[in-house]
Amino acid sequence: MTELDLGVWRVRRADGPDWVARWFPARRPAEAVAGDAAILRYLAAREFPAERCAADEPVSALDGRSLLVTEWADPVPRQQRRDAIRAAGGLSHLGALLGRLHTLDATPTASGAVARAGGAWHHLADGLPSAEVAAASRMLAEAAPLIPDAERAAFDALRAEVAALDTAQGLPEALIHPDFVLANVVATPGGMVLVDWAGAGRGPRLWSLAFLLYAEAAKEPRRAGAVLLGYREHVTLEAEELDRLEAVARARPLILRAWSVCLGQITPTQAVTAASETRALTELIATRVRAAVTA
Repeated sequence: MTELDLGVWRVRRADGPDWVARWFPARRPAEAVAGDAAILRYLAAREFPAERCAADEPVSALDGRSLLVTEWADPVPRQQRRDAIRAAGGLSHLGALLGRLHTLDATPTASGAVARAGGAWHHLADGLPSAEVAAASRMLAEAAPLIPDAERAAFDALRAEVAALDTAQGLPEALIHPDFVLANVVATPGGMVLVDWAGAGRGPRLWSLAFLLYAEAAKEPRRAGAVLLGYREHVTLEAEELDRLEAVARARPLILRAWSVCLGQITPTQAVTAASETRALTELIATRVRAAVTA
């Protein structure tokens, strides 16, 4: 076994293809993990390029914690990853995959876990993005007694910003992946494969699009344009989505920085400073998206 991430291992097998084992925290109920598996089966039936369940019954329990096994996607060598992604269509194709995902049936009458509330980052919560923001607020409240006086003003400002985040509630909904970014793309000889579907479900489609746009624009603003070009092959954004894009795009980056503050990785002052820089970037993203959509 080789650890890939916290709670995630590659399992090398002598009697068949390798697996990926995801061992979830005890706080995550077995029903939620079973829902993850059901969504993977739903995507497989529609030939969407996601990781596949490794067995008919891929969910089990180990020491009171749920375990999900999926097939190893067999990536190209690391030094070939960039070229393989480009050959598969690059960021435009990634955006198109997200758009295609958002066209799949996730109405309240859809079968099983596909219609469950989703979109929250599973390290914090299950459910809608509002559950993620609420969990981040609780995490900050628990950390409050540990904050030194010199950082108190910045910490209070961070808490206020998190509490005021736009969770995209009321916007058009679809089947969404909580973290649809390049970090969760496996570049295989056959194309891109999306992994880590924990917490997927029905939620505001702008939530996942906004974070993908931010993640790429943070590297180079023009990269967000390529994502949008592909996404628009499948989805036409509504006026209210355009109006709220800037605010929604700020949410996940701020939550990640709040998480880092609570882990002691950065100071509240550093988080607030970074949030100010994020605001400028998300304003640029929203301006460019609106110009592209209304051109």
